[in-house]
Amino acid sequence: MFYETNKMSTEKFPVKITNFQNDFLIWSASDSRVVREEFRIVGTLTGCLPRAPHQNTHLGLPLQLCKEEVRLLIDKGFAELVETVYEDVNDTTRNEFKQREQESYERQIDLFKEDRKVELKRCLPKIIEGKKAKRNKLLDERKKKGEDIPDSEYEAEIQLCVEDIAIPDIEKRHMMVQTPLECATKKTTYKPVDWDFPHTDSEKLRYAVFRDLWERGHFITSGLKFGGDFLSYPGDPSRFHSFFIVVCRPYREPLCAGDIVTMGRLGTSVKKTVVLCSLDDAGKICYTSLQWTGIS
Repeated sequence: MFYETNKMSTEKFPVKITNFQNDFLIWSASDSRVVREEFRIVGTLTGCLPRAPHQNTHLGLPLQLCKEEVRLLIDKGFAELVETVYEDVNDTTRNEFKQREQESYERQIDLFKEDRKVELKRCLPKIIEGKKAKRNKLLDERKKKGEDIPDSEYEAEIQLCVEDIAIPDIEKRHMMVQTPLECATKKTTYKPVDWDFPHTDSEKLRYAVFRDLWERGHFITSGLKFGGDFLSYPGDPSRFHSFFIVVCRPYREPLCAGDIVTMGRLGTSVKKTVVLCSLDDAGKICYTSLQWTGIS
């Protein structure tokens, strides 16, 4: 029984997949959500999070797709492979961008000064104590030189108000800048890309297996971390563990006993079933599962 994709309004696809030096990326958050929720294409998030750029536990856009995922989306009419082309915009648009940038800088100055005043108000007693210590040190130096310094000068209070403290503007090079996903000073257009995949016998086998499993309703991701070509999930990988380690092998390629034992032990140790996949002479996909059984 083949999986039927939920019907959607045509304005949501085809999704644009950008080809950047043979890396296939989706930059739109809405498109990334659509390909996962509607088309069961998982991909891999490869970008840093704006609020936590120095960690690599949770990643963000762009979403990188493998070749099989890209070809499936294109063949099903859900996506198109494009190359981004940038064209210079007119001076009016460029000046509007610079004006918005200047307005953002001025707002940041005001916000910075407000925050700085709150911090100064909290630290005002310490600031006054520091000024007193500095003043008394200068008075001591004058007294050592022979001046007659009355005690009242040492005990005099220092009147200081937050408003009297000069707060310099932040430098423009230190301002926070919003990084857009598209170039703000250039017009973005897309040019369709011709792509020859699958081309080799190995690529054709991998894609045929990937497509067949997808049409059977599986979620599929890379299986490199478990020594296979793919991992197959019964549902979204965020909610389910994978059931199968998919290994693609040519139909006529000899398979020694050591390889079978290795794959069988691997599958058992990670509590998954290893599935050998091949294309027979008639072009039909053959599945063979390996399960470890004990000897009583």
